[in-house]
Amino acid sequence: MTDQEVKSVMADNVKLGKDGEQARNALMESIKAKIDKKNVQSLCNKILKKCSFKSETDLDNISNLAVWLYIYECYDEMFAVCDLVKDYKFANDYFLWDCPDTCMCLMARVYREQGEPDKAKMLIVKVNEHRAPELYCNLADSFDEMDAGIERFIKEFPKKKAAIAWQHFYKLAFDIHYREPGGFPISDEKFEEDIKNILVILREVK
Repeated sequence: MTDQEVKSVMADNVKLGKDGEQARNALMESIKAKIDKKNVQSLCNKILKKCSFKSETDLDNISNLAVWLYIYECYDEMFAVCDLVKDYKFANDYFLWDCPDTCMCLMARVYREQGEPDKAKMLIVKVNEHRAPELYCNLADSFDEMDAGIERFIKEFPKKKAAIAWQHFYKLAFDIHYREPGGFPISDEKFEEDIKNILVILREVK
């Protein structure tokens, strides 16, 4: 993409965020009223306060909220949150793209789990348009390194329950991010076992 094309796409993305503000805020209020979980409430409040589609932090709030909703099996709300960025376009910035990428992986996972593989595959095709599976080998060690990091953190800060939960959260997000598109040098079975174990832990978070 040329610089001018990138600017045009980003302008479209910013407009998408601004045009959807009213519906987005109504969705956040609806989720807050229905799901009384601390991290869900906090992320909804952050999105209500500020949500720019050219801000990595603001977009991360959307994808993090979607992941927490997946954790709590609030799939209707998760899909609604993911829909906020369904028309977001890639603008040569992988930090900003991480949000729609994560949301598509989440939706693909739920579709697959619910027996709708065709819908899942359509999303994964879009995800893989901006992935480089040939580089996954450079990330293979991250799976075990993240586990080791969590263990060290728990030993050093055993009373920091909220921070420990977020450590598990980021590992779960990593697992889903690479398990769903395929091609990662770790088996689906190993990913699924890890995801299952982490979900047990995170579903206990109030």
